[in-house]
Amino acid sequence: MKNRSILDRLFPKKYDFFNSLGRQAQINALSISALNSWLKEGKDGDADVLERCGKEADEVRLSLERDLVEAFSTPVERGDIYLLSVDMDKVIDYARSTLHSMRAFGVESDGIIRSMVDELNSGVNGFYEAVKYLKSDPAKSEQLIPAMRKTHAAVEKLYIDGMAALFQSGDPMHALKLREVYHHIKDASSNLDYSVDTLHSIIVGLI
Repeated sequence: MKNRSILDRLFPKKYDFFNSLGRQAQINALSISALNSWLKEGKDGDADVLERCGKEADEVRLSLERDLVEAFSTPVERGDIYLLSVDMDKVIDYARSTLHSMRAFGVESDGIIRSMVDELNSGVNGFYEAVKYLKSDPAKSEQLIPAMRKTHAAVEKLYIDGMAALFQSGDPMHALKLREVYHHIKDASSNLDYSVDTLHSIIVGLI
């Protein structure tokens, strides 16, 4: 074991953190696309895709965390890699909570829900594109940041508009159910926004 430890110091194992982050960002994009399709078409197959994406994302995140512990060095701040992975994972968690809540409460998709998820879908797709270029062309990744921030602002506005309408609906129980769903989507968008902040910090360090 001592010989192995010495060799590890001389020839540390290399980890491709950019690839791991890219895979996680891709899974995020696939999961929100599946939620978006489920809201519009109601197919169980899309719900199944979202569930599978959630499990795969957890596996990628846990593997990345193990690599962070073992890695001799990292291409960017270790804490930024960890935080980016954790916040990305929460996006899928809240997407799954959206679907589970709608099924449990018997809530049907409405215009606000679909519009919020449309914006979220645009945001995660842009995020995936930005992460893909992180290693090869961080300046190109940086150019995608403003558009992602706009999607979160749009989700926030839709949430406020939706809640304002609910307060005037005269049906408190229905309003509570919808508010729960709206809030899960907003939380998914908020965690994407946190991910964007961390991504931007990484980009600034690379440029």
